[in-house]
Amino acid sequence: MEACKLENLSFAYAGSQTDALSDVSLSVNKGEFCVVIGESASGKSTLLKLLKKEIAPVGNLCGTVILNGTVGYVSQHFEESLVTHKVASELAFSPSNAKLSDEDISLMVAETAAYFNLDGKLESDISSLSGGEKQILSLASVMIMKPDILVLDEPTSQLDPVSEAAFFDMLRTMQRDFGTTVIMAVHSLQNVYGMADTLAVLDSARLVAKGEKSEVSDMLIKKEHALRGTLPVNVYRGEKATVEKPSGEIILKAKNISFAYEKGKDVLSSLTLNIYKNRINAIVGTNASGKSTLLKVLCGVKKQYRGKVRSDSQISMLPQNVYDLFTFDTCGEETEFGEITDFLAISDIKDRHPYDISGGQAQRLAIAKVLQTGAEILLLDEPTKGFDCVLKSKLAELLRSLCDSGKTVVIVTHDLEFAGKYADNAAFLSCGKIVCQMPKTEFFSKLRFYTTPLSRLTGGKEI
Repeated sequence: MEACKLENLSFAYAGSQTDALSDVSLSVNKGEFCVVIGESASGKSTLLKLLKKEIAPVGNLCGTVILNGTVGYVSQHFEESLVTHKVASELAFSPSNAKLSDEDISLMVAETAAYFNLDGKLESDISSLSGGEKQILSLASVMIMKPDILVLDEPTSQLDPVSEAAFFDMLRTMQRDFGTTVIMAVHSLQNVYGMADTLAVLDSARLVAKGEKSEVSDMLIKKEHALRGTLPVNVYRGEKATVEKPSGEIILKAKNISFAYEKGKDVLSSLTLNIYKNRINAIVGTNASGKSTLLKVLCGVKKQYRGKVRSDSQISMLPQNVYDLFTFDTCGEETEFGEITDFLAISDIKDRHPYDISGGQAQRLAIAKVLQTGAEILLLDEPTKGFDCVLKSKLAELLRSLCDSGKTVVIVTHDLEFAGKYADNAAFLSCGKIVCQMPKTEFFSKLRFYTTPLSRLTGGKEI
């Protein structure tokens, strides 16, 4: 029995002359786990939002959407989807809106919290939760109403690898226990391929494939489709990592840095870090380990209370929330369009509002804006967020060319595969301290859990 059926679905956003979706026909059976892949701006998020009428975008819609059951939606922006201050009240929000009795709500909250391992957090402030816990809470808050169809849009894009694994483990258990129909968009199949029943491939707003995952995977590889790099490494190995350059000259040094937002609660503690000139320097670590704060201290946005940051070079920073950079009504006003925007494939968004483009396009626009400052040192906070495998390869090419031309790059990232392929050296940040910094091959070969998929697969012999 079909849980969801789309027939000849086309959609264009209000004011746009270009279809975000074009003649898409797709069916998903009850209990099926369907994973949607596609390049940035291929229509994935638009497709998923059209399945949930409360958040469906405004525009010109043609075709039909048939849903046999209720729909729950989990966003990649979990911070924005949480609407209360306490864990218990967040879980109770939907049942309360459904006007259920207090007794029923209390039972539903207790049972849901126990199932999703949140019972010890019921009285906690949501702000005190880790990123992984917040996304689990977001999932639990949707599942408390037992939707027939669960829609997830890049649900782990802001999580570190350990939190991502925990989230997918919970999703796998839940789908097995309840037989919920799942439709999920991702940029990498590495951790979800084993869970998927089917793959749906969007390419330039059109559905070009939908079928059993092995059949679709074979098609992508056989046709040398750009999205074959989305497949897990044991299915498709793809391009090899670049060989890192020797460490070389130190261009920026942080020595014995300590920083706190609240007195007595250090986020960074006696931290020492070297940034090497004309190199791609990667910093990895768990959610809430202090990575974003470290970048803000390095560029002077935040001031440490102890220690020194030494550099004579101009520094520019890409924040984790790229929308913080946007202040104009059109993308063309945000940055100069030309060679860089052409390379990043965003020339067509020049006349659009920065808030009306896809997440991947916004990320590329922000990167272009940062690059055009002319700074010698570029600090990039999660630069691959919202990027598919094609865009990651283009970004790596751009960063390498910048280093070759005299720039220095620092990336804070949860994307261990990107860091393992393209960085020259890597550092691990834990509890506010850099506990390890070394050339990337040596770095990733030493790690057992927090490492790249290929390194894990080969026992550290390859990155």
